[in-house]
Amino acid sequence: MTLEAAADPGAHCTLSRQFTYRLVWRPAKRYVPGVQIELHAQCLRAFLAWTCVSFRMADGDITFRWRTDAPPGERFANRAGVLCRAHLPYGARRGEPVEIELTVIPPVWADNPLVLSVWILDTPNPFNPGEPAPPPEKEPGSDCTLTALAGPVERLAVYCRPMPGPDGTVRAVLLPQDRFGNPSAFEQPVPATLTWEGRERPIRLSGRETLGLPAPAGTGRVTVSVPMDGLSPRENIANGQRAQGRLVVTGNPVWAAGAVPGLRAAFGEMHWHTDLSGDGQRPIEAALAAARDDLNMDFAAPGDHNPAGEAWTRTVQAVESCNEDDAFATFFGWENGGDRGHENYYFTEPDHPLACGGSAGITGGRPAPLIEKLAAVYADRPFLAVPHHTNSEAETRTVDTDTPYWHPYPWATPVAYIRLVEIMQCRGNQERNVYDDAWRGWHQNLHASAQDALALGYKLGFTGGTDNHSGWPGRAFAESEGQDRRPLHGVILTGTWTPRVTRQAVFDSLAARHTWAVWDTRAIVWFTVNGALGGDEIAVAAGTPLRAQIRLSAEDALQTLQIVSEGEPVWSASFADRDVETEADLGPAQRSTHFYLRGLLRNGGILYASPVFVTVGPHGE
Repeated sequence: MTLEAAADPGAHCTLSRQFTYRLVWRPAKRYVPGVQIELHAQCLRAFLAWTCVSFRMADGDITFRWRTDAPPGERFANRAGVLCRAHLPYGARRGEPVEIELTVIPPVWADNPLVLSVWILDTPNPFNPGEPAPPPEKEPGSDCTLTALAGPVERLAVYCRPMPGPDGTVRAVLLPQDRFGNPSAFEQPVPATLTWEGRERPIRLSGRETLGLPAPAGTGRVTVSVPMDGLSPRENIANGQRAQGRLVVTGNPVWAAGAVPGLRAAFGEMHWHTDLSGDGQRPIEAALAAARDDLNMDFAAPGDHNPAGEAWTRTVQAVESCNEDDAFATFFGWENGGDRGHENYYFTEPDHPLACGGSAGITGGRPAPLIEKLAAVYADRPFLAVPHHTNSEAETRTVDTDTPYWHPYPWATPVAYIRLVEIMQCRGNQERNVYDDAWRGWHQNLHASAQDALALGYKLGFTGGTDNHSGWPGRAFAESEGQDRRPLHGVILTGTWTPRVTRQAVFDSLAARHTWAVWDTRAIVWFTVNGALGGDEIAVAAGTPLRAQIRLSAEDALQTLQIVSEGEPVWSASFADRDVETEADLGPAQRSTHFYLRGLLRNGGILYASPVFVTVGPHGE
């Protein structure tokens, strides 16, 4: 190894703190005076996420330093990830140390290292000035990894499955986190008290704890209280409520088994990227484990960019290894992203024709020219196509023309295989064109929203995804999109009503559009119109009274709860309680339309329940 960090400064995830590394490069051979070296980041995502503040060299002159405030387009143009370039006026001798001081600000997510390497730029040949200089060449063995760990504990997450499993227990995860939601650990075990269904039990918390709790009789919520004097001066539980010298955290709601006969609520996330994407980090295996073990999801599916060949083989192996009936369901997926719309494809068979590089022959391309081919595949082998960030355009712009790298989704004529839309993700809310700030919709007036698609006749259910590129499913962050406009520790998930947590059952429930999307809440949402569950289609005669039923449990009271039809609220209310059970009169059926539910919690959480599609005919036909 010819490049190494001489000392570990103990870097952790941060927004602003700087850490200085003293790197020592020992050349593999002798280099003549005048040679230049470059320090490269080997991963595009790490290059974008780690902020390099300064470079210093005692034996060289820095001739180029990457501007950390460069606009996104310029950042993506530096595909080689060149961080700095230095001229060595006296050359370098084999094995003799050359010191490089590097000061960095690590990213906000853990387990995404910055891997550096040394590249050599040889001097031109003075005897033949017309001879082109050789291209930069990586010095073998010059890899060096800088790692940022989770910061000190500043939160305690309490994540419960929304309903008991077949064994009658509720899987609960108690997870100490840093301020960004990274799994962390207390410096010393902390005594805590867990309360569930009126019963208390002592528990000592260090890192993640996974528990099986008895099924609740009604709607249950775990509380965990921690004495403040049990925390070190560096630790906090900022999401706890202060009570008698303790910090008390309340978990998400849990409904009793049988609350909805024949169905159970399940949460998962299907749009995240790993090191199998050209611009992603973290192994897919670790990502799936985090979805199951840290955020306590019921299901997950990956969405890497064009994972063909060996990448698809690895995807299949990871997905298969984590799939367990009635415990954690996984299925297959990938993202087809281009300059005119992005959509993800999901299916239950690893050899599905639509697998990237599969028998359908689709490995990418703009959505519009693929419609006929995708429709032909769907007629024989069903799949889910889910467009995302439909009402936004790329923050990154081309250097030459200053135009976005990609544009809003090209909604046109509805097609059968698009039954879902990702209504929320790292780039914000995609429901409509104009928002109040509380709804986190920072892309305005691009006319490719979910409401625009519904107006064109698409019959879409709602999902929530993250599109993060750091291999942490469910965690809603990205370094370029929506900075300072969402909580640092935000989580986006998709809820679905399914008979079982198995691969096929969850997939079928998603295909049936029996979904709701949540951001910073795990609200359980039951929304029907005339008995039809959100996502369903019903036919009624003109004049038939329409009535919505809402049953909902959340972590906080509902500041706003609305039923929306054709872009306008037709019913609106606020509630003081966390548990809501109500009905709404929607008037007589007058024309074919749709109704969906949206909610804003007092703590800032957001939810959307899929539309019920109502067809009005003279005899309900």
